[in-house]
Amino acid sequence: MIISNNTVVSFHYTLTDESGNIVEDSRKDDTPSVYLHGADNILGGLEQALTGLQVGDTKKVSLEA
Repeated sequence: MIISNNTVVSFHYTLTDESGNIVEDSRKDDTPSVYLHGADNILGGLEQALTGLQVGDTKKVSLEA
């Protein structure tokens, strides 16, 4: 399935700071984030970066503060 509007998406993430230090990791509790794509439920830049990905894809995304 391809990520597009009105798709329920779950994903794991690792949030790091500019130095590469891990700030947060969803795998620590084995709880992925879940959201409805296209409903403005997550940061716009992140949602845009995930558009078009498929199950099993990985992607590194950098967002401005």
